[in-house]
This record gives sequence, C-alpha cells and structure tokens, in this order.
Amino acid sequence: MLPIAAPLGRLVLTAAASAGLIKAVSDGRGTAALRRLAVGGTKVGIRTSRAAETGVERLRLGAGDIVAQAYDEMGEQPPVPPTPQAGHDHQH
Repeated sequence: MLPIAAPLGRLVLTAAASAGLIKAVSDGRGTAALRRLAVGGTKVGIRTSRAAETGVERLRLGAGDIVAQAYDEMGEQPPVPPTPQAGHDHQH
C-alpha cells in the first residue's frame, strides 16, 4: 500500500497545483503564479545541484584517501597532483 501512496499523493498534489494555476491564469493572475512556480522550481534545482556537488566532493576526497593509503601500504609515495598549465588562468 505504501509504494502506491507516495505516487498517488504526488499525483493529487500536482493536480491540485495545476488546477490552481489554471484558475489563476483564467482570473488574470497567471503571470505572477507562473513566476512563483518558476522561482520555486529554480530554488529546488539550486539546492539539488549544491547537494550533488557536496556528495561528489566527498566521494572525490574519499577516493583520494583510499588511493593514498594503498600507496602507503605498498611503501610508495603517491604521485604529486599535476600543476596548472600555462594559459589556464581561472580557478575551479
């Protein structure tokens, strides 16, 4: 029952939001409603991308730690990261 409840709940919320948006457009308030919807969607996108960037950085650092430990256990020095190339003047 629970796996069905979540999609059904989203469907009901989407239908309600759509009905509200259609009513707002027909009442002449559509521009503001569309803008609020666009801003809300953009905020969700920004938050999602920030969370993804944080997760990727954690994975990158974790993988670097594992590689460094593997080199250490083999009695070797890990390779030095490459230096920035000439003409590559912006920072990441």
